Amino acid sequence: MANFRSAHPGHTRKVLQHPLPGQQPGPGKARHKPAHPVAAPVATNSAADVAAMAIYVWQGKFDRIKLREGFIKEFGKDPHFDTSAIPHMELLLGFIESDIRITDIRWMAYMLATAYWETTSLKKETVPTLDKHGKQRMDKKGNPLVHSRQRWLMTMSPVEEVGKGANRQYFLPVKVKSLPTGEARVTEQDGDQFTVTAKGRESAITKGAKLGVPATQKAVKSYSDDDGTELKYYGRGYVQLTWWSNYAKAGANLNMGLQLLLDPDMVLQPEIAYKLMAQGMLTGEGFANGRKLEKYFHGATTDYIKARAMVNGTDHAIQIATVAKDFETILIAAKS
Repeated sequence: MANFRSAHPGHTRKVLQHPLPGQQPGPGKARHKPAHPVAAPVATNSAADVAAMAIYVWQGKFDRIKLREGFIKEFGKDPHFDTSAIPHMELLLGFIESDIRITDIRWMAYMLATAYWETTSLKKETVPTLDKHGKQRMDKKGNPLVHSRQRWLMTMSPVEEVGKGANRQYFLPVKVKSLPTGEARVTEQDGDQFTVTAKGRESAITKGAKLGVPATQKAVKSYSDDDGTELKYYGRGYVQLTWWSNYAKAGANLNMGLQLLLDPDMVLQPEIAYKLMAQGMLTGEGFANGRKLEKYFHGATTDYIKARAMVNGTDHAIQIATVAKDFETILIAAKS
């Protein structure tokens, strides 16, 4: 899974490298035990590990007043700040608080930072029309003039990919037919067909079938004649889920069968979008490509920069690390 938006606002603040208790400053100096199971905090031996876990291990609610105050303090001067994102941020944090698998504030901070970055999107807003001196312009009746504009704003809620996959090989719709066997048939614009099992595994029906077609592909007759439902699988969610095959696998991993394949807009529901993000980051399944939160955050080990590999390689890794550090500060201050 990857986020293929054509542009994204840059985050310009510098990443602060703070040594943890018992550590010397500098990257790559953390000492730790091998990664432990996700479910609960673990015993560690070094003084640095013990000190770090005293700070980061947390299960419980966060003070919502302190949370909002911290969010505004850390992000209020960001040119993409939008107060309407606050309730969405609190909803997402509520899912995290209720998830007994998540016991480390750094995990929470990185999940929030990922959502912050991946869901910053173009939004239409109405603003006053000003003259060259910055004063409000009026019409002939004395009413203030306004106009609409689009700009990048944080949402902290599941969003659709900007451009909806334009020019990508998953851009064009496919046809999906639910079968009596509990499986599904997928037909692509070039006529390639696949069977998808209830476990989300696809296999080719047509000889030599390959996933995806160029965005310029013209529909062949077998596609036009297919009686399946036409659906699109561009990016959706907190972490942009793309390609029909990934929708099928992700739904199966959540014990939802083929529901996400048959109804991809379900990924825009906050609870499902959260489950997808958490499942990937906690287990390494799907978009995470085998990488888990526990690889980057355990004991005294904290690596907000390399954690980006779970979602999209090194894309904007430093900027997102800065956002994660800000969320860490907010969450620690908001312990209730």
